[in-house]
Amino acid sequence: MGTIINATGIFFASFVGLLLKTKLSKSITDGLKSTMGLVLLIVSLGWFLRDFFVVENNVIETRFDLEILLMMIIGVLIGTIFNIDASFHKFLHNIEKKYKLPPIAEGFITASLIFTVGAIAIIGVFNEVLAGDLTLLYVKTILDAITAMILASTLGFGVLLSGFSVLLYQGFMMVIALLFAEVFDEHMMIYVSLIGNAMIVAIAFDFLNMKTFKVLNMLPAIIIAIVYGLLS
Repeated sequence: MGTIINATGIFFASFVGLLLKTKLSKSITDGLKSTMGLVLLIVSLGWFLRDFFVVENNVIETRFDLEILLMMIIGVLIGTIFNIDASFHKFLHNIEKKYKLPPIAEGFITASLIFTVGAIAIIGVFNEVLAGDLTLLYVKTILDAITAMILASTLGFGVLLSGFSVLLYQGFMMVIALLFAEVFDEHMMIYVSLIGNAMIVAIAFDFLNMKTFKVLNMLPAIIIAIVYGLLS
């Protein structure tokens, strides 16, 4: 139920954003995109550093440095070898051309990543399945809706379609929670959170026109984090 509410919030907010898009000038949409990039950068960096730093004996230390470095490197190598980013962009562009749709690739990919790569999606689903607690998914729905409205007003129709990504991804996580919840531990959640927030930082750089990353090529790193967490 929480995932359906989450996706519905994204659909509705994206529709509102699309209505606003027709009334906003390019300078305003560019300003909104830059502002969104700045907010994403600040928030995702904060979330990353929260998990990365720990205080022990009144000393600030880092943790999981080597693990995260190796997961990101191996993940990007796999993603680059299989050319995930370019292949998916090509797939979406072919759909646009075949069905004469408006541009959807940038909005769909960007919004889907923002709404799914963070650990809050996994933890929220686990809380619902194991404890019947929807609180975190309600919070996520509010955050995603605000983000979706702004993104749709700047990136267009593809953002609305990202609601289906949330349904599929969080639905899959619900199945995983039902089958394997007892072997998931805190460390695995932290690995996923660190890598997911690093990916959102990369998206923020793109929004701010600072650096363009092929973020989809980083996705295998999240799979590696989950597998490593299960094995360890």
